[in-house]
Amino acid sequence: MEDWQKKYYQDMVAHGRGTIGVKDGHLVGIVTYFVGDDDNKYLLYKKPWTVVDDDACGNTLYIDQMLTYKGRSTASYIHREFTKLLKDLKEKFPNIKRVKWVRVGAQFRKHGKIEGVINGKAIHTKNLTF
Repeated sequence: MEDWQKKYYQDMVAHGRGTIGVKDGHLVGIVTYFVGDDDNKYLLYKKPWTVVDDDACGNTLYIDQMLTYKGRSTASYIHREFTKLLKDLKEKFPNIKRVKWVRVGAQFRKHGKIEGVINGKAIHTKNLTF
């Protein structure tokens, strides 16, 4: 990992916009996110690896980076933790009604539907109805 990527993760965690997943003492995933309005401008114009200021009135949670260990032994753990993370974030940010993300592996398709494609990347969405 490059120094600028490390700085991004440090800054996001410092802003309270990142979480890590640990299983049996091993890091198995890290997720960074921000809150905005339901506008694809965040997916179109945002530069990767930049910290985005939250929109206090935002109704959409954007998963910015999601890195996970892809081993079979952690697949069900990661699914559980991702669902738990969404529930926790819905409580923390009661205005959010949906979550959007772009860079996501096939194992997370059950968490949302493909809404469209921007810049050759599929946009996944999920309405939060917990």
